[in-house]
Amino acid sequence: MFGKLLLQPFARGVGRFTHRWYSHGINNPVTRAQIAERACERIGSLFERFGDSNYIGEPITTTEHSLQAALMARDAGEPEDVIAAALLHDVGHLLGLEAGFEPGMDGCGTPNHENIGHDFLLELGLPPSVAFLCKHHVSAKRYLCLREPGYYDRLSEASKTTLDHQGGFMTEEEASALEKDERWPTVLRFRTYDESAKEPNVKVPSVESFLPTIRSLITEANQKYLPSPYATTYVLSQEQLRRWDQDGMLVIRNALNEKQISELCSMAVEVGSFPLDEGPWLVHHEAVGEEGIQKRLCRVENFCNYHKKWGALCFGVVQDLVSQVEREPAVLFKDKLNFKGPGGGGFLCHQDATAYVTDQLATRHVSVMVAIDAATPENGCLQVAPGWHKKGILDHEDGVIKPELEKEMKFTNILVNPGDIVLFDSYLPHKSDGNATTGWRRLAYLTFNKLSEGNLHKEYYLKKADMMQRGAISINLDFGGRIVL
Repeated sequence: MFGKLLLQPFARGVGRFTHRWYSHGINNPVTRAQIAERACERIGSLFERFGDSNYIGEPITTTEHSLQAALMARDAGEPEDVIAAALLHDVGHLLGLEAGFEPGMDGCGTPNHENIGHDFLLELGLPPSVAFLCKHHVSAKRYLCLREPGYYDRLSEASKTTLDHQGGFMTEEEASALEKDERWPTVLRFRTYDESAKEPNVKVPSVESFLPTIRSLITEANQKYLPSPYATTYVLSQEQLRRWDQDGMLVIRNALNEKQISELCSMAVEVGSFPLDEGPWLVHHEAVGEEGIQKRLCRVENFCNYHKKWGALCFGVVQDLVSQVEREPAVLFKDKLNFKGPGGGGFLCHQDATAYVTDQLATRHVSVMVAIDAATPENGCLQVAPGWHKKGILDHEDGVIKPELEKEMKFTNILVNPGDIVLFDSYLPHKSDGNATTGWRRLAYLTFNKLSEGNLHKEYYLKKADMMQRGAISINLDFGGRIVL
C-alpha cells in the first residue's frame, strides 16, 4: 500500500534543529507570516478559553477589560503598538489560568503577570514597544501612587490589593530612573486606558477585530528583534514551564491547528495499515475475545521516520515543546501509537524510566501524548500521579510499581480531545484502565531525550528487538492485555 518510499526515512537525528526558521533570516516574509498567524491563534485561544474569568475582583471579565482598554486607545488615535498593548497588557493573568494555577495575590490574579506577559509577547514576535507597555503598566500605578496626590485613594479595592503584592508605592530612586526614559509619558497615558476600562455593560468589539493589528505589527518588515525560535509552532509561557517543573507533566489544549487535527485520524489509519513484515516499523497485536483466539492491532512503533505527516508533527511542534521543557534541544528516542479497541487492555502503574534503560540510554526522557481520539475514564484515559516524578525510581517488580506504594498516590485522569498534547516526565508514575466502550481510543506517544546525551533511537529499538524475542512488547511488563507475537 505504501510502497518502497517509506523505506527512505523522512527525517533523521535532530530533526528541525538542522533547519530552524532563523536560518532563513528574521525578515523572511513567509516566516514572519507564519509567526504572526501562530501568535494570533494563540492569543485568540487564550481569550476564548480564559477571557471570561473575573477581572481581578472587578465587576467585568478579563476580556471586557482588555477590549475596553484597546477601544479607548484606538479612539484616542494611538498607534498600533499602543492599541495592541492595551488589548494584551493583562495576558499574564490568562497565562496563569492556562497553566492551571489558581489566582494568587489574594485571589486577584497571577503574581508577576506584567513580566510574564512581557516575556511571552516578545517570544510570540510582538515588538518590544508592545512588551514594554505590558511590563510597565504596573510600574505606572506604583509611580502615580508616589507622584500624584489622591491617586491611591481613587484605586479600586482590587487594585489596592494587587498593589500590596506588586511592591507598593514606587521609591523616589525608581521614579527618577523611569522619568528619564523617553517612553515613560506613553506609559502614563497608557495607564489611563487601563484605569478607565472597568465599566460593566459597555459595548465593545470582538478580540478578533484587533487581530489584524497584531498580525500587522509582527509581519512589519525589517524587524531586528528576535522572537522565540519556537514562534512558528508553539511558545510555552513561564507559567506552563512552572507547571511542568512542579508536576512533571503539562497538558496543552489546542496545541495543534485545525488542519493538523483534521488529518490525525487518517494519519493513524495509515500507520495502522503498515505491512507487518515489510519495514523497520514494529506492529503489535493483542488477543481479544473470551477465548483469546482472535488478534487485533494494539500498537505500531518506529513510524515517524517513515511517514511524512507524522514526521512533520514529531519533528515540528512536538520536538519544539520538549526542547522548551528540557531547556535544551531534544531528539526522538522512541515513537509508538497505541490502538486501544473495545475491550482493549490497559497498563499497570509504572514509570517509563525503568523501560527506557535509563541507566544506559540517557538519564531522563520526556514523553508526549498526542490525542487522536477523545480519552475518557470509560475508554482508558491516561492517569498520572503529579509531583511523584521527583522521587526517583520507585520500588517495582518488572517495571510495575508495588501495590502498597501505588496506594499512596493520588491519580489524576487526563481527559483530552483530538489535538490536545500532554507532556510527562519518564519518572512520573502513570497507568490506564482498559477500554470499556464500543469505540476506539488512539493515542500517539512520542518520547525524547536531550540531544546532549546522544541520538539513541536506533539503540533503543535494538534493545526492544531483544525483548520481543522473549515474548514481550515492552521492557516493563506493565501491559494489561494479552500479546500475540
